Amino acid sequence: MSRRYLTLDEAKSALNRKKDIEVFLGGFKHGSENCIRWVSVTFEGDKFKGSIWESFDQGSEDYLDIYSFSPVSGEWDIPKSFVKAETLEYLLDVMSIPKEKIVYAGVVQDEYASFINSNT
Repeated sequence: MSRRYLTLDEAKSALNRKKDIEVFLGGFKHGSENCIRWVSVTFEGDKFKGSIWESFDQGSEDYLDIYSFSPVSGEWDIPKSFVKAETLEYLLDVMSIPKEKIVYAGVVQDEYASFINSNT
């Protein structure tokens, strides 16, 4: 059985190798629409950058490509919010991101699949 989540040291190592990490943050309502939220973290220069993304929940068990869902803001180029920090720990704390749910970029779609299964 493989492990899905990264330790904090593994996450830092990935970022130092220019591999992004993500955390699925779950669902929320925007008006009457179901939506989802996740954070992506990159390492740019000497700072960690966390971006929160929001999209309408347009998926199903057969369609998990959250990156193709329509953004709540109407613009994919602009995250809902972002934070830059000197350390990954500080960034995660400031953004209230659970350290035990960090995955490699792309694996967040598996997290979304688990979210769908737990809500049906």
